[in-house]
Amino acid sequence: MATVNQQINLYLPELRPRRDLVTAARAVQVLGVLLGLALLILLVQWWQTGLNQNRLAEVEQALQEQTARTEQLEREVAARATDQALVREMNTRELRVQQARELYDFMQGTTLGNLVGYSQHLKDLSRASFTGLWLQEFRIVGNADNVMIRGVALEPAMLPDYVGRLSGGNSAIATRRFNRLISARDETQQSLYEFTLEAGE
Repeated sequence: MATVNQQINLYLPELRPRRDLVTAARAVQVLGVLLGLALLILLVQWWQTGLNQNRLAEVEQALQEQTARTEQLEREVAARATDQALVREMNTRELRVQQARELYDFMQGTTLGNLVGYSQHLKDLSRASFTGLWLQEFRIVGNADNVMIRGVALEPAMLPDYVGRLSGGNSAIATRRFNRLISARDETQQSLYEFTLEAGE
């Protein structure tokens, strides 16, 4: 009996695995793209480095200029500080300011003369007057250090009221104590009484 061998090929070409090998052309293209990207990155970095170096140079130049100006100002200040004429002038002005301050303090604390005027005194004399009492003469020395008031009244009893009104005033007369009173009947008009009030230190 004869043996028959028959081979059946079930491994068809469409069932075989495909092997896409990288071709040289594709490798060159990929390599060219990578080299282009690397070159582009290097160009960008070189450009940024140049910009940074330019900015750094500008900042260094500005710093050198400011340093030079500061040194010049320090030299000028030092020269002025050591200028003896300026030192003497400054001392003189400080002395004048001190003397003016001392004079001002002295004038504030002293009672020499009248430093505020006489308007308040006159207002107080006017406010204290009333019907039946007339002023003929008055004298105020300094800030009411010495006061003399001369006038006439219908009645002698009006004088205490008048002095009381003066003590309610706003000027220095209000604080003065009248320690002398002269009162007499008017020789020409017997119905009037002449009076003189005096206050002094």
